[in-house]
Amino acid sequence: MTGVSMSASVSVLPEIVRITFRQLLGRRRTLLLLLLAALPVLLAVIFRLAGEIDVHSYTRRVFDTVSMTIVLPLAAVLFGTGAFGAETDEGTILYLLAKPVPRWIIVAAKALAAAMLTVALTVASVFLAGVVELLPAGADGLSATEAQVGAMIVGSLCYVALFVPLSLFTRRALVIGIGYTLVWEGALSNLLPGIANLSIRQYALGAADAFFQLHTDPARLSPMTAFTLAAVLVVAAFALATWRLMRFELPGGTD
Repeated sequence: MTGVSMSASVSVLPEIVRITFRQLLGRRRTLLLLLLAALPVLLAVIFRLAGEIDVHSYTRRVFDTVSMTIVLPLAAVLFGTGAFGAETDEGTILYLLAKPVPRWIIVAAKALAAAMLTVALTVASVFLAGVVELLPAGADGLSATEAQVGAMIVGSLCYVALFVPLSLFTRRALVIGIGYTLVWEGALSNLLPGIANLSIRQYALGAADAFFQLHTDPARLSPMTAFTLAAVLVVAAFALATWRLMRFELPGGTD
């Protein structure tokens, strides 16, 4: 591919991102996610009114139980599987693939849009909750808020990277994604320490420890290991999604 054609291909990336934003921000979906994202903030207000300011207690009862277990995975699975989901279900993906745009550009744009929305929603949720409940705790509260924001960013990128290719392999990606987050990430990753290397939840918690130790015990993965495994997952998922998209056949020929 020449420099001119490469530049032309990359130039369509913002347009695909914009279209994907519009597809993902359906009124019902957005309202549901906004209500979920508001839940940690509401709980933080309740904690604050009760005069309870304890970083580890708040982390265990709100961040772990609500933000990490409900808000983050649900936002990621809805945005991640929705990036290609509607187009594969309706068949409109063929019109997108008919354009002379490299498949990796399409994957990058779709994944970027889903990741940006997931990061924005989850980070805003834990940041506002942290401002209400954790900042009054002083330096530890500020560091804990930074750690929770870091966990949301790493978790969002990894979950979206996983769910985008999943939606290209099956039309039941949403159901499978929710089942995965509930069983593997929500239950087994807490009960079985041996699967930490295969748990996005543990990647996020390990990354958080780079800023502040949110729990009384260190995370199961060191920050370096967590960041490394998260990067490997994102790169591998991107390659898999690109490969899968190249397997779609257009009417009258192959892509």
